[in-house]
This record gives sequence, C-alpha cells and structure tokens, in this order.
Amino acid sequence: MSPTPREPWRPGPPLLGALAGWVALTAWSGMVDAPSGFLLPCAVGGLLMALVGSGLRVLRVASYAVAAAQVVVGLLVLNATFAGAQSIGGVVPTSTSVERVLLLAENGARALNYYGAPVVAFGTSTATLLAACGLLVLLSVDVLAVGLRRPPLAALPLLVTLSVPVSILTDALALPVFVVVALLFLRLLASDRLDRWSGVPRAGGGAAPGSGRLSRPGGALLWQVSVASVLVALVAAPLVPVSDLLPRGDGQGEGPGTGSDVRLTTVNPFIRLRRELVEQTNTPLVYAETDAADPGYLRTTVLDLFSQDSWRPSQRDLPGDNSADAVFPGPPGLAPGASGLESDWRFQLTRDYSTTWLPLPYPVREVSVEGNWRFDERTLDVALVSGDPPAGLEYSATSFDPTVTAADLADAVRPPASVREAGTEVPEDLPPVIEQTAREVTAGADTDFERAVALQDWFRSGGGFTYSLEQRPGSGMDLLADFITVDRVGYCEQFASAMAAMGRTLGIPSRVAVGFLRPERQPDGRLLYTSDARHAWPEMYFSGRGWVRFEPTPSQRTGETPAYTRQSVDEPAPTQAPSAQPSAEATPEDQQTPEDQAGSDGGSGVPWWPLLALLGAVGIAVVPSAARRAQRRRRLSLDAEHLPEGAWAELRASVLDVGLAWPDDRSPREQARRVIDQVGSRTSPLEPDDVRALEDLLAAVERSRYGRATSSGTSGTVGATGAVGVDAGGSGGVATLPGTARAGDEEAGRLRTTRTVEAWRRLLADRARPASRRTTWVRRWWPRSLTRPAR
Repeated sequence: MSPTPREPWRPGPPLLGALAGWVALTAWSGMVDAPSGFLLPCAVGGLLMALVGSGLRVLRVASYAVAAAQVVVGLLVLNATFAGAQSIGGVVPTSTSVERVLLLAENGARALNYYGAPVVAFGTSTATLLAACGLLVLLSVDVLAVGLRRPPLAALPLLVTLSVPVSILTDALALPVFVVVALLFLRLLASDRLDRWSGVPRAGGGAAPGSGRLSRPGGALLWQVSVASVLVALVAAPLVPVSDLLPRGDGQGEGPGTGSDVRLTTVNPFIRLRRELVEQTNTPLVYAETDAADPGYLRTTVLDLFSQDSWRPSQRDLPGDNSADAVFPGPPGLAPGASGLESDWRFQLTRDYSTTWLPLPYPVREVSVEGNWRFDERTLDVALVSGDPPAGLEYSATSFDPTVTAADLADAVRPPASVREAGTEVPEDLPPVIEQTAREVTAGADTDFERAVALQDWFRSGGGFTYSLEQRPGSGMDLLADFITVDRVGYCEQFASAMAAMGRTLGIPSRVAVGFLRPERQPDGRLLYTSDARHAWPEMYFSGRGWVRFEPTPSQRTGETPAYTRQSVDEPAPTQAPSAQPSAEATPEDQQTPEDQAGSDGGSGVPWWPLLALLGAVGIAVVPSAARRAQRRRRLSLDAEHLPEGAWAELRASVLDVGLAWPDDRSPREQARRVIDQVGSRTSPLEPDDVRALEDLLAAVERSRYGRATSSGTSGTVGATGAVGVDAGGSGGVATLPGTARAGDEEAGRLRTTRTVEAWRRLLADRARPASRRTTWVRRWWPRSLTRPAR
C-alpha cells in the first residue's frame, strides 16, 4: 500500500485568516492602557496556529485533529507568555502555571467588568483574558475558513470582534480597522474561490477539474461582488443605530425630563474594594467640605441582590426623568414629618479616582452635578449612564440626617410585603448553618431591632471574630459559612455580607452598602477620603425610618457603632432642630396599600434565551450541510485500497441528494446503468467522456469487491437503452486507477477518481435540478443521503 499522498503546502489562506483576525483584535486596544500586552501574544499565537494547521493539512490530518493541535499551540503560547516562570523550561505547563493563567484570566474579567476603559490596573490579568479571547477568535477564523472550507462563516467571529468597541466601549466604529478586515476577508474568499475553480487539490476531497486558471468571467464577477460588498459595508456600518441597543445609552440632555430610559446592569463593587484595602496605598480619592457637625460615611452604591454565591447590585432602572442634577424624592421607608438635620456638602474627586458611582451621604436630598448621572428611586445611589467617568469631577449635595432612636426601631411595624419579599430573599443553596447560627445568637431578642443589635454585637465582641485583610481560601456560600462558624477572620466585606445574610434568614430586610469610612481632616480644613477608607456595612429596613446602618466590623477598624444601637429602648431621643425643608412624602412602602409594589426581581439582565436561540438556528442551518461535506471529504481521502468503495458511496449519496433513485439491492453495474438512464433521460444524452469516467470507477469498484472486473469490451458505450460496457484491463483508463499493480500510477488514479466523483456530482446537480427554488434550497440544506445510510 502506498503512503497517503500529500497536498501542496499552501500557507496563504491560513495566514490571511490570521492576519484578518489580528487586525480585528486591534479594535480592542481601547479596553486597556497597554494593548501590546495581548496583541503581541495573539500575533505569535495566530502565526503559529496558522503554520501548524497548514502543515498538518499537508499531511492530510483530520480536521478535528488539526483543530486540537492548534488549541494546544494556543494554550502553550498563553502559558509561556503569562506563566513562564512557573512552567518547565518556560513553556511546558505545570499545575501551578495553569492555576496562575486561570487566576489571571478571572481577575482580568473582574477588572474589565468594574473599571472604566482603558483599564490601567491589573495589566497582566486583563492582557491574559484578552489574549485568550483573541486566540479563540483566531482559531475560529482558521477552523471555519480553512479547516471546514467555509470562509463565509469566518465573518461571524470577525464581526463579533469588531462589535466589541461599539457594544462595550461605546466608541464609534473603527472605520480604518473595519476596511482592512473587510479587504482581507474578501481576499480570503477570493483565495477559496480560486482554489475551487482552478482545480487545486485540497485536503479531504478533490477539487473541480479545470485548467488551473480562473476564467475571466468568473474572476470579474468575483471582484465585482467583492467591491460592492465593501462599499455596502462601509456605507451601512456607520448608519447602524447601535446606541439605541446598548444597555447604557446616551441621553438626550442633562436636565430633568429629558433623555432616554436606561436599564443599567451593574457589576460587583467588592472587586475594587478588596483590591484597594489589600494594597493599602492610602491613595487620595475624594475631597469634601461640609457644615455637618459629625461627618460620617459616604455611600457609593448598594448591593441588594443576594443570589448564587455573592452579594451584588441588582439592575437599576434609570429613566430620563431621574437626572441626578435635581431634588431627590424622600428615602424609601422614612415616615412623613421625620425630624433631622440638613448639611451642605461640596466634593471633588481626584484624578486617581475613576468611578461610575457618585460618593454621597445617605440619605441625600439634592445633588448638583454635570454629566449624565441618574439616581435610582429604590436606593438613591447615583450612576453614570453614558460616557467615561470624568477625572477631577466637582459636585455638591444636600444631605438629610434623620433622627433615629432605639425606641423608634424597636417599635417599628412589620415592613410592607414588597420590601419583605425583595429584602429577605436568600439563595436556595444557602448553608443551613447560617440561619441556625443566626437564631442561636438572637435567641433572647424580642424584636427585629434587638435581633439586629445582637448580631452586630456578636460580630464585634461576643463571637470571637478578628479583623484581617488576609485572603482566605474558598469562595461563595461555603466561605461565608466558614467565616461565621469556623474561621471567624476577615475584613469589612465578610462582616457586612455575613450580618446581612443572617438578617435575611431572620426575616429582617437587609442589604450591603459600599462606600467610605470616616474621613481624615486636612490642614486646610477639607476632609479626605482615601483608598484605605473604603468600607462595606449592612443596612436593615425598619418602617418609619427606612434603611438604617449597622456596623458589625470590629472597632479596631471602625470605632464606635451607631448611637441608636448603644441606646436603651427607653432612652429619649436627643433634641434636634427641625429641618428647614419639607419632610419627605410617604412612600408606597409606608402607605401599606392592599396592593404592595412588586419587588424587583434583580435579574442579571443578560438576554440569554435570544442568544441561545440564535446559536441553535445557526446550528440547524449549518450542521447538516457541514456534516455532508465532512462525509464527502472522509470518503475521498481514504487510502488507495478503500478509495473505490468510498468514491462509489459518495456517488450514491450525490444521486440521492438530487432526488434520484439508487437501488441498494442491485449490483454496481445495474446501479451505474440506472444512474445513466435517469440522468440521460432528463435532457440530452450524456457526453461519452462522462460515461467513460463512470465506467472506470465502476471497474475499480468491481475489482475491489470481486478481485477482477467483468469484461464486456474495450470501452464503454451508450446506446439508446443506456447500456454500460466496462473495460477490465485494456486502454480505457482503468490501469491508472488505485488498486492496480503499478504503484507509481496510484496518485494519478486517486486524482482521476476524485475528479470523476466531483464531475458527476456537478452533473447530477445540473441535470436533476428541480423546477422549484425552494426544493433546491431544501436539498442543499438537508442532504437526503444523511437519512438513508448505505446498507
């Protein structure tokens, strides 16, 4: 048996695909401060994957094996680039290097989700994630365009890559990048068409017979279509109304009553809080001036959704009427006529502080700020809904500090149903030990307020907890349970999360707030909030007073607890001057109407089902024809001994695909005669060369099955009845087929066989073409032979 023939080495198409993908990846440069960190590994990895893929295809290696080898190459590039110090010889992965790459990618995802672009922090982490995604794009382009020989499908990963700056960075379409990618992609299409029309053999199947040169009409048509496609794309792309589809769109103005509604899907602020506390850089972030007697905490946002394995902000519905440059509504739950003190504040963010959440005291009554900032009515936190976070932003606010006493909280009536439903929801997989511990700690308490104070005091002094910034192993609910029951070492994130979770298990509406601890007084009289002052604390809901702050983090970090948690229930409230402004109106939660407001579901907002439906539709549209092509390629790439049977099976499949009959219970000779009868009777008689080619293939099949073909003449002829004659060993070309004694002719025989099958496949498609275009489309989409396997 002769060795499997090789196809010519043609690295051009793989390199074209890699170059198109890499140019598309340059559109991601705005996501990070140093794009070379991911573009260089992608360039090296893309080049290596293209060369390895083309080299393996020369050896006619199966497509899935080529793709697997390319995946290995990409992983080795990632490992060597970002975990070379932990690898053997700087390249070979180890368990430590793999863990490092995975950890870097995870941290990179969190950083990209949290920080505004371009991300400066976590440079190695973001580069790792983007490099991994980029290599996946390059692999997809190569597999689709070269491996599966479906260059049009390679447009999908390229378009997804180009859409990132528009959908994530909210930047305009990078037109020069788009033009270059479009031209490279069209050149890739042209290269594939040239191969198919010029007869260049490809792995897995023969090419169409031809002269080796693209015909002038075909070439003209190809370039006309290419130029027209580029022109249409260039004109249409900038006109697509992308901004209307973004989750954070630009409003139509900055004043009240203008701008479009926005549904803001937020990310977890714990990521930044954790990093800044651990680094302990004491970076100045916020300067403030106020007439408040006791300046306290500043809040940035609220984590009111407790699901899966963490606390995180729920979706924020921010209509255009909720401009932050306005007077705010009263805080949810605060009773009408509540007394308290007003304070005026002026803030300036430093240039080192890039945030999409506005630091403010809670509750706030009025804010004056420039930009498209909007407030959420449920939480009163303020978010930037479009544009980049401004550096050095200055703004002012008026806060209202309501009078809160232990008696008020102890006498609070049951919260309304809407607040209870949303504020006491816990994950289904919450470890039972958390609720059990909460009930043990609060066993002697009679009211929700007493239970809340009992939890706070237990964390601060009675439970044996220690404040530490050391990162503990584990994650999710198991880590939370270990913190409460076994470890009892952590920082504000753990203390706030644990107390809020335990409060919810007791039926107390609870959430976690993130912001800043008390500030440092500067020589010029201003207040300074630094990165070391970042903090998290729980808030619990009490009717009449709304959301009230508690402080479970030990005193070494926070100082004293709120005054109302240290008062006796019978102690009178301190006298405070009445507010100069009208008190807040009763909110729907306090009015206790029979039909309470529905609680927010706090869903993630990611429309997964349309995406899955789209992927399913693409799969249904592509898989049948792709499976048929893979089947053809496998049959025509068999070794010389089995190639005749593979070619005959492919002829059978081609006959069935065009809707003609194939008698499986007949001999090969009768099957060949039936094919000639059916095709010849459709239009004009068949050309002698076509019949002779089929006779040669039939002779090879009979020789393969019976050891010796039956002779009936020197050459096949077709009469009026379409009888088939076979030359078993003469000059009819059978001697050049695979399976003959002359091994030197096997390559020529293979080429003749594959060209015969391809020629008859096109002949069948032309002569058996149905009158209905729909029937033609259905046959191409779902080849009939897939449902009629050979016996």
